Amino acid sequence: MTGGRGLLARLGMAPVVAALIVLVAVLLPELTGVDAARTVLATRYAEADPDPAVLAGIRAELGLDLPLPQRVLARLGSLVSGDLGSSWVSGAPVAAVIGPAVQVSLGIMLGAAVLSFLVGYLAGLLAAHRPGSVTDRVLSGLVRVFSALPEFALAPILVLVFAVGLQVLPSSGWRGPEHSVLPLLSLVPSLAVPIAAVTREQVVSLRQENFALAARARGLGAARIWGVHLARPALPAALSLVTYNAAGAVSGTTAIEVVFDIPGLGSTVVEAVRAQDVPVVQAGLVVAALAALCVGAAGDLLGLAAEPRARWEARR
Repeated sequence: MTGGRGLLARLGMAPVVAALIVLVAVLLPELTGVDAARTVLATRYAEADPDPAVLAGIRAELGLDLPLPQRVLARLGSLVSGDLGSSWVSGAPVAAVIGPAVQVSLGIMLGAAVLSFLVGYLAGLLAAHRPGSVTDRVLSGLVRVFSALPEFALAPILVLVFAVGLQVLPSSGWRGPEHSVLPLLSLVPSLAVPIAAVTREQVVSLRQENFALAARARGLGAARIWGVHLARPALPAALSLVTYNAAGAVSGTTAIEVVFDIPGLGSTVVEAVRAQDVPVVQAGLVVAALAALCVGAAGDLLGLAAEPRARWEARR
């Protein structure tokens, strides 16, 4: 399955994947074996003994005394209608807990996705301009280095250099644009690596095609050949990697938020896991997965729009 049909197949699978993720989130308390009543009791009454009557009252309050199928259907209905429930720890609406965090994480994730595409695509074009040159070898070496260096390992290095050594950037927090620089610098290289590698290989291959050779034989300018016959045809393959980078951006953003103490969705969910605040974990899982699916779908649609042949295959 190639081209437009492959893109449409991935887009068609997105609702199925979203439904499965919601189902897993709903079943999370059963899958983890967490006793919700005991968690809520420990949160509300830190010194209280687990009195059976009190536990029974909490279970009735949370609907945990209902049969499992009924609980699952009720929670599914709530999530579908937009009711995320209340935090077991604070009692606040889950939407109020994760709402501001989602905005922070989406900003980081979208910024990383856009910057990684631009950096990877331009680096791939630059490396392919003269295969085997010093520039190509340097960029290829950087690709190998950053492909083996995850964002959570790169982040402390950047903190030591720019925050501790040069003291030009903050090491943690989220209070202004300057606080986003190190998190983005930590995320972008690993996400840009596959885009750069694919773009380089695409352009090097396209340079040997008959249409590129014919364009040079007709005396077309180098700028026109690169812009129309090489860079543009390589664009759909680079855009398609945005889909695969979406999941990496979500997981990478979570790690970066913890490292830089950013009040985003990832760090909020990590704290909720530690506190066994299952409603917040459920909502965070669903929102993060849907965000990754949306970013991936956007990449697929851009790839479809950038490739006329893929659009023609999709209409067949």
